[in-house]
Formats: sequence, structure tokens, C-alpha cells
Amino acid sequence: MDDSFQLPLGNREERIAHNESWARDLNRTRAQLLELGESEAGFHCECEDVACSEILRLTALEWELVRSNARQFVVAPHHVAADVETVVLRRDGYWIVEKLGDAGEEAERLA
Repeated sequence: MDDSFQLPLGNREERIAHNESWARDLNRTRAQLLELGESEAGFHCECEDVACSEILRLTALEWELVRSNARQFVVAPHHVAADVETVVLRRDGYWIVEKLGDAGEEAERLA
């Protein structure tokens, strides 16, 4: 078994923030490879489920707008952890959520 990726210890909200931060880092790399324009690319869902394999279609500019707030993440519709985040925008194919409480603080720390 490969143990190079380990979930952080801590409360559930911190683990969620770490899972989503991991997906955000993958997407950051993808966005850096794109020009900030209108062409769409596939971005990983940044939901709490580390095993989620949903791919979301966004432009690099749309993704950068999500990133302008460290507490915000892009997720597939209905991939919301309602106890630690709230939906701030619904678009066809993806939603933007914002972390609350400890999860929000941890997201800011990890950004």
C-alpha cells in the first residue's frame, strides 16, 4: 500500500479543508498551463471526497475568480458539505462553495 498521501489528523472540518486544498493545488497547476481566456478545460471537483473523480468544465478565468477568495472551492453540483460550507454561486456544471468556521480558517491557512 502506498502511504505517500496521508489524511491529516484533526477534526472533520480540518480534514475537509485539506482534501479540498489538495484538489485546488491540482487545479492551480492546470490553470497555470492555460491562457486566461475563454477556452474551457477540465478541472477536478474540489469537494470533500478525496476519491471524487468528477471533472468540471471552466475557463481559466472562471477558475481564477473562484481562487480570488481562499475560502471558495469549485465543486460538482450537490457535492456540498452543508455543515461546513455554503453555496455562493450555481452555474451549469459546477457550483462555487465557501467554507465556514474552522474549515474556512484552515482553507485560508492552506492557501
